[in-house]
Amino acid sequence: MRGGMVKEPKKMTLHLTCSLCHEVYQKPKYLPCYHSYCEECLAKLLVESNVTCPKCKTICTIPSGDVKSLPNNFFINRRLHEVALQNKVARAAREEEAKCDHCAGKENLAVVLCRDCGTLLCDYCYGYHKNSKEYQNHNVTSLDELQSEGISLKASVAMCQEHDIELNFYCETCEQLVCHYCITKTHHDHDHDAVKKMAEKHRKELDKVMEPVQEMVDGLLAACKIVYDTVDEIETMTSAVEKEIDKYFEWLQQQLQQQKEELKRELHEASVQKKKELSLQQQQLEGIKVELESVKELNDTMKKGSGQDILLMRKEVIDDMKSLCDCYKKVDTEPVESPAMEFVCVKEYEESFLSFGNLRYSNTYPLSFEATEIPEFVVKKERVEFRVVARDQNNCTFQRSGSKAVVIVQSNEGHVTMAEVKSKKDDTHLASFTANHVGEVKVYVFVKGEQVKGSPYTIKVYNNYSMMGESSIVVNDSSRMGQPCGIAFGRNGIWAVSDYSNHCVWIFDSQDQLVKKFGSKGFENCQFLYPHGIAFDLSSYLYVAEHCNHRVKKFSIAGEYVLQLGSQGSGNSELMHPAGITVHGDRLYVTEITNKRISVFQCDGQFFHIIGLGHLISPHDVVINSDELLLISDMGHHCVYMFTIDGTYISKFGIPGADRGQINNPNGIAVDVSGLIFITEDANHRVSIYDKNGIFIHCFGCYGFADGQFSSPCGIALSPNGCVYVSDFHNKRIQKFFVLND
Repeated sequence: MRGGMVKEPKKMTLHLTCSLCHEVYQKPKYLPCYHSYCEECLAKLLVESNVTCPKCKTICTIPSGDVKSLPNNFFINRRLHEVALQNKVARAAREEEAKCDHCAGKENLAVVLCRDCGTLLCDYCYGYHKNSKEYQNHNVTSLDELQSEGISLKASVAMCQEHDIELNFYCETCEQLVCHYCITKTHHDHDHDAVKKMAEKHRKELDKVMEPVQEMVDGLLAACKIVYDTVDEIETMTSAVEKEIDKYFEWLQQQLQQQKEELKRELHEASVQKKKELSLQQQQLEGIKVELESVKELNDTMKKGSGQDILLMRKEVIDDMKSLCDCYKKVDTEPVESPAMEFVCVKEYEESFLSFGNLRYSNTYPLSFEATEIPEFVVKKERVEFRVVARDQNNCTFQRSGSKAVVIVQSNEGHVTMAEVKSKKDDTHLASFTANHVGEVKVYVFVKGEQVKGSPYTIKVYNNYSMMGESSIVVNDSSRMGQPCGIAFGRNGIWAVSDYSNHCVWIFDSQDQLVKKFGSKGFENCQFLYPHGIAFDLSSYLYVAEHCNHRVKKFSIAGEYVLQLGSQGSGNSELMHPAGITVHGDRLYVTEITNKRISVFQCDGQFFHIIGLGHLISPHDVVINSDELLLISDMGHHCVYMFTIDGTYISKFGIPGADRGQINNPNGIAVDVSGLIFITEDANHRVSIYDKNGIFIHCFGCYGFADGQFSSPCGIALSPNGCVYVSDFHNKRIQKFFVLND
């Protein structure tokens, strides 16, 4: 062959690799969400006839349960075929003599390429090929023509999977290619036309869509140049600023040295003045002391003398004593100067930064005390620590006050305890106590018999939840329980759980013993298709949300079917992939993942209204707290939304992440009597606890299979006695957590 004219294509596999396996597509298939993946990759994602799209997280139902039934991506297939042809021609161009693909063992030279089969053929095989009924309509080109510049390769046409003929029509209603048999059979009343006309129409549409591309490319080129220039300017500026810094700190060192000398001089002057004042006070005190001792000595001498001596000296001694008593009352027996001398750094500089620090003197003893570092909330049994500090008239921490602090802790039930107080060398007091009582506790701090500033302080104490050994596993039999999802408590401690993969409902009594199991996979009244959320009303009727049947069913406690709420769709009273549900009074609140909203029904089945449109993106569960606020876990936004029960948006809390206080894929949600919010995090494999204002308090659990560990925790509910029940989805069990009381 005459080589060199056909160039090997560049970036031939652009957009032709599967985002799951990162290899060139093998049998690419469309999901209903229009994202494409290899057939084998989709088969690995298939769970009970459902595939969750890795890109958009849409849950796609595969009607037959077999990914082979999904439509082929003809565009990708044709591009792959085109790339294969281009590679073959390019490979033939590099070789001096290309061999026939059908009889390569006989070393026959290829002379043509069949574009439909993608094979190189010799003269003999080409003769058989063109005379065969099966191949006579194939497009065949000689290799000499392919070597000429400007010859473009066309991949084979897309064929109808059902009728094995060319897809020469386009149904605009269904947005898919069809053959003429399909038109007459299922698309005759749709908007359709020949591929050529439709392609011309949509080609113009695409041209219009692509008009801004060049302008954007030019804009990006200009932006790149600005960025490159900015990098150069940064280098230049860095060098200049480094020189300024060096110059500044040389001057700064001089100023610091000068300041140090001035501060030391001021310190010594202050010290001399203080000692001088104290020396004068000491002389005065000692002078009065000497006179008092002299009068006392005179009085002792008089007692030994005669009566005449006493009477002669009586008036003089009494007058001297009165005078000395008056002097003693007026003299200041406390030091006229305080020993406190402190160096205080200036941390903020305003107009001038020449002064880095000042000496502050305190001429009087401290006037006030206060407690610092008192926490706003703690969990039960946690050790609480805080400080009591003395402050002078300038509100600065003062040392050597010599005062003792007393701290009393009182619970909201009236229990009183004394906190432990340790005095530190720096004249602060470290107080500590153990939070033994749930609720609000008052902390009273006394110094010199009086309450300090801010006392009493309030601390909120919450329950601490902890696993209690193997007995905490309520259901852990994988042969019985499939993938537990929603959990709900009814009257008298009865509780129910929806089994997502076994398509049924389990009911247990207050002792966690199985009472009843009902339901099977299907579409009938007493059958389910992936039951998700579950809830009881005040009359002990049970409501179950069917994720893939797009409806909610109402049952008696005995498992008897009562009625159905909703049907598939996005209008009022219609549902799409319902997940969490809760009952408040006579109303039922249902989260819809696909419709991104909450639908509200009367418990008798009548539609009421919609909540959350424009806010929610992937609502999974809903609960109502004692303030009658809706709390909605949104897996798409990794947060919890708050609405009034009539649908007014209030606020939201939570930021995405794996650290404590962050949320990743919130699923189930529950509240306790004190207003605490419990959230199961599907991706973080834990339960996080927040107060009613959305402030993080505590979390427990991690990924694993042992007691207290989770694998994608789903539903969550609190029993009447305060225990927390969690459905451990992939571990196929229910775990029970107890309040830590000891």
